[in-house]
Amino acid sequence: MKRMNTIMQLSDQQPTGRYVRKGETVRVNVGGMPSGYRARAMVGFRRMIGKSSRNQQAAPLRNGNNRFVARQNGPLFITITAPVGKAAMSTEVDVSIADGKPLPLFVQGHTSMDDWRTQLDNYADAPFVQLVDQHSMITLPRGVFRRDPVADPSATLATIGQVLAMQDALAGFDDTKPADARTPLREHFVVDFRTSPKERKGMYMYATDQFIGMFAENTADLTDPARLRSEWAIWHEVGHTHQQDSWTWESLAEVSVNLFSLYVQEKMGEPNRLDVAEYDGITPRERARDYLARASRDYVSDVEGEYDDLAFVRLVMFDQLKRAYGWDLFTRLFRYYREHPLPYDVSEAKKVDQFVVAICTVAGNDLRPFFEKWGLRASADAYGKIAALRLPVRAIET
Repeated sequence: MKRMNTIMQLSDQQPTGRYVRKGETVRVNVGGMPSGYRARAMVGFRRMIGKSSRNQQAAPLRNGNNRFVARQNGPLFITITAPVGKAAMSTEVDVSIADGKPLPLFVQGHTSMDDWRTQLDNYADAPFVQLVDQHSMITLPRGVFRRDPVADPSATLATIGQVLAMQDALAGFDDTKPADARTPLREHFVVDFRTSPKERKGMYMYATDQFIGMFAENTADLTDPARLRSEWAIWHEVGHTHQQDSWTWESLAEVSVNLFSLYVQEKMGEPNRLDVAEYDGITPRERARDYLARASRDYVSDVEGEYDDLAFVRLVMFDQLKRAYGWDLFTRLFRYYREHPLPYDVSEAKKVDQFVVAICTVAGNDLRPFFEKWGLRASADAYGKIAALRLPVRAIET
C-alpha cells in the first residue's frame, strides 16, 4: 500500500485447496521459511459488511510442526509476511496440511478441464470452489456455483486478467522500475453470504481490504467473460483498489474510481457511459452542462440528495481532461504521486491543494481557469505554487 499509495489492501492470502470445520484440529508443517518472516494459517473469510459478520481466524505458524483448533468453518489460506524493510522472499516455502478436506481448486496454467471436472465430482460435498491465477482469486459457495456454473474457468480468469492489466496500465504499473512494478498480490472476489438483504439494501457490490464482495445474484457478472466485458460494476470495484490515497478526498472517492471504468469501457469497445442517457433521458454530459451553468459551483462538497447525479457530473471534468491530453495524463499523475505521496493523515484541503498543483505540473499547463469553471478551488498557497511554475495557460472546452 505504501509503494502504490492505495487506499485498500490487496489479498496476500494463498489458497490451499482445503477447507476445515469448526472444532477440527488442523496440523500444518512448514519448512524453509527464512528467519524473521511470519506465517499464519487463515480460516474462513474476512469480515463482511453485515453487523454480525465475524472475521477470519488467524493461527501463527513456524518452521516445523504446527497444530491449532479451527474456531469456524471455511477455506484454509496461508499468509507469509516479510519483516519491515525487507523484500518478499525469493525462495519457496514448503507447506503441508494433514487435516481438513479438499475443495475444487482451479489453478490457471496447471489445472486441465479434465482435472477440474474430476475435482468437481470427487469433492462434490465441498462447500466452496476456488479459481486462482497470478493476479486474481475467486471463492464461490458451492450453491452459487451450481446455479451459475463457470463454463470455462481458464477463459474467466483470462478475462479478469485482461481487466486487471488494463487498470494497472492506466495506473502506470508497467514494471519499468521498482516503484512501477505490478503487485504480486491478488484481487480476491468473494461472494458475501453473511450480510442480510436489509443490511445491503441499495448495494450491488463493494470493495474493502483484502477482497471485493459480490452477492449470489450477480456473481455471473464476474465469472461470465461475455458479461465481464461490459460490466461497469466490476470495473468500478476493482478501480477502488487502484485509487491513490493522496488524491482521494471524500467527495472524489466515487468519482475518480470511474476513471478506471471509463478506461476499460473504451478498451472493450463499449460506448462512453457519459454519453448514455440515464433514468430521465439525460446523459451525464448534458447534466454537466447544467451544472456548469449554475451561478455557484462547489466541486469538492457534496450536495444533499444529488450525490449519484453529481458523481457522474464530476466525472465529466476528468473526461474533458482526458479528451484534451489523452489517458497518459492520468498515468503520469499516478506516477507523480508514487514519487510524491502525501502522509496518510493529511487533511482533505491539503489533498485538494496538492491535486491542483500536481495535475498542472504533469500536464505542463496552468489549468486554474479550467478548475475554476468547475468550482474546484484550491488555496492561495497552492495557486502561488502554480504561478511560480510559469506554465502556459491552456483553455479546455467545458
